[in-house]
Amino acid sequence: MKHHNKTIEAMFDPSQFATLGHTLIDLLARHLETNLTGTAKVIHWQDPATQDLNWQAPLPHSASHDLNALLPKLEEILKNNLAIHHPHNMGHQVSTPLPLAALCDLVAALTNQAMAVYEAGPSATMLERQVIRWLCTLIDDQTWAKAGGVLTSGGAQANLTALLVARQVTLSRHASKHNIWKSGIKDTLKLRILASEHAHYSVSRAAGIMGLGTDSVMKVATNQKGQLELSALTHAHQTCLKNEDIVMAVVANAGCTPTGSIDPLLSIGEYCHAHAIWFHVDGAHGASTLLSGAHRDRLKGVSHADSVVWDGHKLMYMPAAISAVLFKDEQHSYAAFNQDASYLFQGESHLDETFNTSYRTLECTKRMMALKLWAAFSVYGIDGMGQLVDEAYAKAKLFAEKIKAQPDFELLMAPETNIVCFRYLEAALAEASLNQHQSKIRQKIVQSGAFHLTQVDLHGITWLRTTLMNPFTTAEDLDQLLMTVAKVSQTIQAN
Repeated sequence: MKHHNKTIEAMFDPSQFATLGHTLIDLLARHLETNLTGTAKVIHWQDPATQDLNWQAPLPHSASHDLNALLPKLEEILKNNLAIHHPHNMGHQVSTPLPLAALCDLVAALTNQAMAVYEAGPSATMLERQVIRWLCTLIDDQTWAKAGGVLTSGGAQANLTALLVARQVTLSRHASKHNIWKSGIKDTLKLRILASEHAHYSVSRAAGIMGLGTDSVMKVATNQKGQLELSALTHAHQTCLKNEDIVMAVVANAGCTPTGSIDPLLSIGEYCHAHAIWFHVDGAHGASTLLSGAHRDRLKGVSHADSVVWDGHKLMYMPAAISAVLFKDEQHSYAAFNQDASYLFQGESHLDETFNTSYRTLECTKRMMALKLWAAFSVYGIDGMGQLVDEAYAKAKLFAEKIKAQPDFELLMAPETNIVCFRYLEAALAEASLNQHQSKIRQKIVQSGAFHLTQVDLHGITWLRTTLMNPFTTAEDLDQLLMTVAKVSQTIQAN
């Protein structure tokens, strides 16, 4: 390999790539081992404003050609990141990614299959179609036999895509001659989305993006278990009928973000079917329950859905971001977008564009994200992937039992998935001060680097929130978290 420009030649030198790659893999392997053993802090907290000043370096103009100097910089970056694989990382719904999947992302990055159309990523397109078929089979290999969908970069985009389809299909059912995609929103169209009060913010964001306005999302009340109440859904629907509003979709949660609760999908699905309402299940977090033989019945009724969102970067332990938006009738997947682009699409019908994925997604250029999921399924199978889910759910159940056994702690609810919410009951504090106290506890713990956890406000009460994703988190780690919460609380009160 020769090039007349030596700088460019060095940029693409395969031997340098191999040398740097081997060294980098060694560095990442050590980083992974350190994280899994929990021998360092879960986060090296620094004030972001101060950090920002430290990163304000002048723009480099000259090539240094010093790849060896890059590695210490990468090591510093790794050290100052949140340690995702650390047993004390219990914060957000972000997986401890499988190392195999990370290697697949390297393959995807180097080969750079844009896959807007089939010719821009032949193997990438086939991989995605295979993964989509597998996911649809997991939902139901009978009623979802004609299903299909696409992968997207994140659940927010997947929810938007599903709701765009719901809007188009709903208007066609109401014999509307108005082409909302072409002509835009009209004042006479009063579209509504009925969603759990715990629906992810991406649902209301999608409504705003679509021009419906966030007020078009009607929040439906939940019970003490965080599950959508069918009676409240019925009341909201009847209100819409009385006001001559069109319900374009009902959105249910299969693992809501605040508590991990799963809505009664079967009864909601039956109601939507009886009233010809588009039924969308946001299973970004909890759809992976279908991988578990022990727990998949918790999603009973998901096959009634017209569309399902499923994140791979949560309980399928993939690097972010990989999400699937799945449709019970694959033909509906073509309804989201209706775009002319002769430089990409030359077909005269949907069938002509079946293999051109950007015809059905917001994205044009899209990375080969299916490779990592295909590899994980191929190597570990449903049994192996399901064991990861079982491990997470068992850990959440164990943690809930530990919390209930502690008189100074209160458990919000028995977990349905791997999210556990609780709070510390400081006897010296009035109820009104307890919320601020939980926030102070969390802030102190996170900034100390001992644990990473989050918080959530529900009906005026602040709860500490853990998402137990890491298979290497032990019972002792859970005990240590409770002891740390109690100790930090005492320290705050003493000051």
